[in-house]
Parts: sequence; structure tokens; C-alpha cells
Amino acid sequence: MSLYLYDGSFDGLLTAIFECFADRRQPTDILNQDTYQASLLEDLRPIQTDIAKAERVIKGIDARSDGRGGELVYQLFLSELAGIELRIYRLVELLVRQNDPNILENYANPDVLYSAQVNKMIGREVHRMHAFVRFQKAVNNIYYAVISPDFNVIPLIGDHFQRRYADQRWVIFDTRRHYGLYYDLTHMSFIDVESDILSGATDASSNASLDGLEDQYQQLWKQYFQSVTIQERRNIKLHLRHVPRRYWKYLVEKQVGRDGLVSRKN
Repeated sequence: MSLYLYDGSFDGLLTAIFECFADRRQPTDILNQDTYQASLLEDLRPIQTDIAKAERVIKGIDARSDGRGGELVYQLFLSELAGIELRIYRLVELLVRQNDPNILENYANPDVLYSAQVNKMIGREVHRMHAFVRFQKAVNNIYYAVISPDFNVIPLIGDHFQRRYADQRWVIFDTRRHYGLYYDLTHMSFIDVESDILSGATDASSNASLDGLEDQYQQLWKQYFQSVTIQERRNIKLHLRHVPRRYWKYLVEKQVGRDGLVSRKN
């Protein structure tokens, strides 16, 4: 029994899983080296990321799951939940041992059930990002949106926005994980806080770098949102179910404008 220590990347995790099988050892745990606190009492196995080994793991589980295993494992990894690495290892081990795609429907197995539950949560967060991301046009003619999702869904939402906003340059930036996506009318790329692309963006609470018309559009949208609200038909519980309060800070219609316009607090 030992601890496998990887570099925090998806390929690093897959390499660690490969080494577990190569060593013929059940890992005590698989841990991210960036958050691991060293102890002299533990049998530690540092892992050097190897793309070839990572690809072999993905190909192996896809071959045993009708092509579904690789995507599922990736989404589990993006959940960033505590202990998810060992959960992923157990799922991979199950797929390899059973060699039966139908095992992913066997919810009597606790690892399959857990994986399905996490996958559903990830899908729900992706759907909410599709619905609640709001872009603001800056003076450099790039549209910016900031998010802070519960899970690391940036890699999962780009295709949707590329299709929907194919004719404009945009950035979606995750303030919790300090990286984002940039679309330049041709392709998407990941950017970090040091990127020059972010130089035209300001804090979400400031309009200092907004395009002049953008501010007018936001005020018009707030006016429209208030005008269509029927006070007698307000259902706060239903509203919060569909638009959780933690997303309100990114919605234009929930912000106070310079003219005093604001969406209802409830």
C-alpha cells in the first residue's frame, strides 16, 4: 500500500493510475502534489507525467466502455472533489476488471453510482453556465464574462459559446481558478491572469473599461426586466430553484444601475 503523488494535471493522474496497475499495488490514495503535506511516515511514490502512458489508460477504458469511459473520467476529474482521484482509480479498475460497457449502468456498485451522481452535478453546472454567463463589451471590442463555478467547467463550455457567438471575440474567465478561455474568431485558447488579453477588462463591479454603448444596453435591459415583472405572480422559491442566488452577481438584471434601477432582491 502506498501514496501516489501526481502533478495535478489530468495526464498526471492517468499516469499515476497506469503506474498503480504496473506496480500491481492498490494505492492508499492518489494525491495532488500542490496540496499534499509531506510526512516521513508515509510510503510515497512520486509520479512523472507521461503522455504516452496517459493515452494508453484512456484508450484502454474507452475500449472497455464503448467510448464512454474517457469522457466520464475527465468530467469526474474536473469536479475537484476531495478524494476524487481514488474514486477515479476504482472506476478505472472496475472497467478493466469487468471489461463490460454495461457495468456503467450497474448503480448497485457504489463507485458507479457515485460517478453517475458527480457526472450529473457537472452536467447541471455546465447547463447553468450556458444560461447565466453574461458578456460585457469592453473598449478593446472584446466581450468579457467572469464566472466562479462550483466545478472546473471551463473546458466543457467553450464549444457552446463558440457556436453561439462565432462572430465576436470573447473571454470567459474563472475567477476562482484564475484561468479562462479566449476566442479570437478563429479558435479558442486557454489564458491565465498574466495574459495581455485581460488588459482591457476590469473588475466586474466597475464599468471603467466598458464600451460606451454597453452601459446603455445594460440600463435598457434592467428597465425591460423590471417592466415585464408581474408582482402578483412572483414565486420566489421557484425563481431561486432555477436561478440560484450565487449566480446573481454575474447577472446584469440583478445589479444596481447608476439610475437606481435594480432587480428585485428576492
